[in-house]
Order: sequence, then structure tokens, then C-alpha cells
Amino acid sequence: MRDSSLLIIHQGALGDLVLSFPVIVALRKKFSRIDMLCPLQQSRLAEHMELIEKGYPLESAYFATLFSDQLDAKIKDLIRSYTAILSFSFSKDLKKSIGQATDRQSFQIPPRPPAREKIHVTEFLMKNIMDCRLLEAVASKDQIFTLHRNHTSSTARSFNSAKIIIHPGAGSILKRWPLSKFLKLAAVLTKQGMQPHFICGPAEPDLADELSKQNRPIQSLSELTDLADLLKSAGGYIGNDSGVSHLAAYMGLPSVVIFGPADPVRWRPVGPRVEIVRSDLDCTPCFEIEPESCARPACLTEASPESVLMAFDQVYRR
Repeated sequence: MRDSSLLIIHQGALGDLVLSFPVIVALRKKFSRIDMLCPLQQSRLAEHMELIEKGYPLESAYFATLFSDQLDAKIKDLIRSYTAILSFSFSKDLKKSIGQATDRQSFQIPPRPPAREKIHVTEFLMKNIMDCRLLEAVASKDQIFTLHRNHTSSTARSFNSAKIIIHPGAGSILKRWPLSKFLKLAAVLTKQGMQPHFICGPAEPDLADELSKQNRPIQSLSELTDLADLLKSAGGYIGNDSGVSHLAAYMGLPSVVIFGPADPVRWRPVGPRVEIVRSDLDCTPCFEIEPESCARPACLTEASPESVLMAFDQVYRR
């Protein structure tokens, strides 16, 4: 099917999308062309990283008709132009719209496993796609991760090994390690001759303001393509359980990711050099399975700068 085309539809956030990247790399071995319909910033990132040929912005008004009873004629024509459609979604409306638009192959799989299932998101996606026989030519998950490593290492990058990116933000406040501990971490790294660089996203103005008060230089990034280029220039990364951390790990940076209430068995970033830090407490990860989480989760806040530094030293020197 190397002369065939695939349209991927992905509604998830950055971290969810990055965890699907190894599967997309494997699918490139089967399809001659892969395009993607997803949020604009993420489609630009996937193009920038040469994972897809073309991205379509999910925010465009006429794409909203995919989730309604009145499917836009332009969307019908677009869907019919592909050999196969693969959607990572829970939406029944989306499945119905695609079925009405085309009689070609279409597959819909959940973007993540059920909350209590102890399986990594990427492995869950691979299993489902293999069950659909979209990846019958790839015999095992090990082969897929080999393809992933080859893809991320295929482009040589010029980087400063002493430049360490620190991202203190996360999609949920409950996943943020205390900023004061990140500042202590940065102070130690500076004494060791490293060059810590703090970054924040557009949804983290509170962190940017506090870092400015501490006279810490900070880089605010609004474009994911700029973030990818910045990560390429660095020698290491430290951050919380976030989409940025998933991207850093996927790109091959020596990465330490601090977990709290979320389950690293399910959400560990995929990459060749990743260390996870999480306090060794008796409580189990509760972020997805409990109606309410702790206001200040001890599983996150009790992690010490020393434990993070030890993990970083291990992964950085590996």
C-alpha cells in the first residue's frame, strides 16, 4: 500500500499527540502520504518534524461539521480523497460523519486506554492499530520503537550540551512541582557549570511573573515549532508531567520528568533517555480515577531537588 494515503484525525492535547508519534512513524512505512487533522499548533509541529506531509487546523469552522449532522461538502471531498482514515477519538458523531462521507477504510480508536488499565498509552495505540491490521507489516512493538529511534536520530542537530531546559509548568496545577524547588535545582546546576534556561507557555503567566520577580531569565514560547527548535539546541531537559516533557523526551534529550498524581505506567514519556522521579509513597496514582485529587499532592511535592538532580546526573551521563 505504499501508493496509498492516510488521513489521521487527532483531537488530543500535545502530550497525547506526541505519544502517538511512534505509531505515525511506523505507519509511514506503509502509506506513501500521511496528512493530519488536529489543532493548528500541533499540525504545524508534526509537519515541522517531518511526521506528516500536510496538516489541517481542527479549529477551522467547516471542520466543526464533522461533529454535527450537517457535514460540509468540502469535508466530504477531502475525506474521500484518502485511501484510509484513522481517528484517535471517543466521538460517536465523528465516526458517524466519516461513515457517511466515504465507503473507504476508516478506523477509530480511543486516544488512551480506560483509566484503570495498566498499559502505556503508546502500547495501547499500537495494539489497537495492529488489531485493525493497519500495521500488520510491523511485527512487534520493538520494531516500532526502533523506527522511532531512527526517525528522531536521522537529523543531526547542533546543540549546547551545557544548556538545560527547565519547564516548571504543566496542563494541570496538580502536576506542578513547586517552583521554589525548580529554582533550587537551577542554582545547583549553575554551580556545576550548566546553563539552565527556564521556559513557559502562553497559559503559564503566573510562573513567568514569579520567575521575573526572582530575576531569572525566561523564554516564553507561543509556537510549538519554536519550542521544538529550542529543544534541539539543548543538552538536557527537566520538567513536570506535561506535553513539553513528552516532546523533549521524544526528541531524544536526556530528560527527567517529575510525576505526581498521574500514573507513569500509563503516561511515561517515550524516548531513549528518560528518568522518572516520583515520591515513594503508599498512595496509588489517582489523577484519572478519583473524582477529587489532593489539593497539594504529596506524591509530587515531597520529591526533593536532590532526587531530581541525582536522576538528571544518571540520564545526562548515560
